[in-house]
Amino acid sequence: MLRIRPEQLEPFKPVAEAAFVRRVTAYVREKHGEVVIELPDGARAVKQLPDDALLEIVRSGIARARSYGMTWESTLTAFVAIMFVVAPNFDEHPLIQRVLKDESVPPDSRIDLLWERTTDQNWEAAQRNSNPASWNLESPEGEV
Repeated sequence: MLRIRPEQLEPFKPVAEAAFVRRVTAYVREKHGEVVIELPDGARAVKQLPDDALLEIVRSGIARARSYGMTWESTLTAFVAIMFVVAPNFDEHPLIQRVLKDESVPPDSRIDLLWERTTDQNWEAAQRNSNPASWNLESPEGEV
């Protein structure tokens, strides 16, 4: 029987990660292309964002989701989608953050728990407190 050691898989991780980021980016563009987001240099629809900028935003969102221990592609994608629909820093809302950090719940189950433990008012508050700098774009203003 063929055995692949973990160190043999290591060189493939960057390729797999890049493919995942592209899939999430395509999903966001397809399903949320009409969503208008506020960027540091102004508002625009997701479908108007250059590919490089959208890839950078998605990459940053995935990293943000992983900081809560999330690992499943579906959960990471859901987190990124919420960033576009609600706010790039939706997770800073106190109640939302409490759910995302609840150690009694497996990290990849916390997104589902958000819908049970939050209200429309919580989501509206998160949206009102949106911070365009939270998109973490490294490009100088005006180049997005």
